Amino acid sequence: MQLGLVGSLCFLAGWLVAQGMPLVHGNFQETKAPRWLHAMELKARKAGEASFTKETKKYGVEVFRDENTGNLIYISETGSIAVVPAK
Repeated sequence: MQLGLVGSLCFLAGWLVAQGMPLVHGNFQETKAPRWLHAMELKARKAGEASFTKETKKYGVEVFRDENTGNLIYISETGSIAVVPAK
């Protein structure tokens, strides 16, 4: 009973204090869209496959540069995404 009363009083006090606090407004800059750099077609052999053939699986990968951070973004046709810092 006592714990519930203390919890309720703390909640009420926090709510009253929060009403008097100013709203926070962020200083947001306009973001730039990523810039497309190039695309690649990568072949991947299965285990035990000695060489590349017409049956070898191919994966498409496109590379973008995030103009806001400078990072490179790799997106494959399977939906995988990798982000690496640009040098």
